[in-house]
Amino acid sequence: MTQSSTAELSIGVSEHAASDADFLALRAEIRCRGFSGHTAFTMARRDISLFIADAAALTANASDSALLLGGWEKAEQPLRVQLARAGLTGRFVARVRIATNGPRTDQWNRVETDFVATSDDFDAFVNGLRDVARSARTSASLVGDADDIG
Repeated sequence: MTQSSTAELSIGVSEHAASDADFLALRAEIRCRGFSGHTAFTMARRDISLFIADAAALTANASDSALLLGGWEKAEQPLRVQLARAGLTGRFVARVRIATNGPRTDQWNRVETDFVATSDDFDAFVNGLRDVARSARTSASLVGDADDIG
């Protein structure tokens, strides 16, 4: 029997920038298939709330996908997370792209991957992200199977 590879997306409050009532300074990290990437960005709390509503609609079969775009860089979004149902399996596909500046501000380094999460892990992530937006928690993680292609 083969053991599956675990993937993890973590989004949390940045320790290196200030947040306020309307905006959150966030960091994101992805670990999947032996590689990782991280970035930092600022995001409006209302945009996180819209993503959470779209993600909740996925579990109710009222939506096809939820898209989170983090940051306001002109050249690239530091974070792009798309969540969708993995067919009729009751699981969810996460497609993640993280970008960060290199030594030059016009140089972007990117990590892109996808993985499949169970409905329990998906719900825990959505609830955790809701708590991050409310400042009741410092981070939320979505854990899944990196070897499952959905």
